[in-house]
Amino acid sequence: MKKFLIPLLLLILCVPSFPQINAKLFQYPDVSQTQITFVYAGDIWVVSKLGGTAQRISSPKGIESFPKFSPDGKTIAFTGNYNGNNDIYTIPIYGGIPSRVTNHPSTERMLAWYPKGDDLLFASSRESGRQRFYQMFKISKDGGLAEKLPVPYGEIGEISPDGNKLAYTKRTRLFRTWKRYRGGMAPNIYVFNLIDFSSKNITNNNANNELPMSSGDNIYYLSDNGPAK
Repeated sequence: MKKFLIPLLLLILCVPSFPQINAKLFQYPDVSQTQITFVYAGDIWVVSKLGGTAQRISSPKGIESFPKFSPDGKTIAFTGNYNGNNDIYTIPIYGGIPSRVTNHPSTERMLAWYPKGDDLLFASSRESGRQRFYQMFKISKDGGLAEKLPVPYGEIGEISPDGNKLAYTKRTRLFRTWKRYRGGMAPNIYVFNLIDFSSKNITNNNANNELPMSSGDNIYYLSDNGPAK
């Protein structure tokens, strides 16, 4: 018996152990009815809202960012940089080969799905003539020609559940290191009516108001307005 136990013990000792990753700096979270997606180390991960082990669903060479669940929770649209440029892609929540949606030399940022799940909202400088000034576009999840939305500029935004309104910021300071900035570049939240083309500034202050999110008739957003900042 010992002749069998000794080699078995030696084999166990020689098998390398893989400690659990001490993961930090999760980015770009989004939620569906049952799952959470986020970016870690440049890849897209998915985990149950009840907790558990996160699964990496993308691993191509390149950086992924801004993952967004489709309304039915079965697909994730995201920004991928695989060839030196940011384009829009989709991938099933269980992984697979990303499907390319846009193919343009300008930088593009995935923003949101349209409520019916057939189209995507993204921001790009492709027609603005200025690399730092983005505009908003609508495109089929299967690709094709993009349609520019009738707002002059826009960097971050979301479509209302009925598909009739756009909550957005003309500019963003999410990626700046200057905290509690006050000045002409501080973003406000606008609501643009896609039916009658009316627009309203719903924050109208000198603070940084970011990431508008629609829920029913309400709009939630982040702000450093007020004494707490």
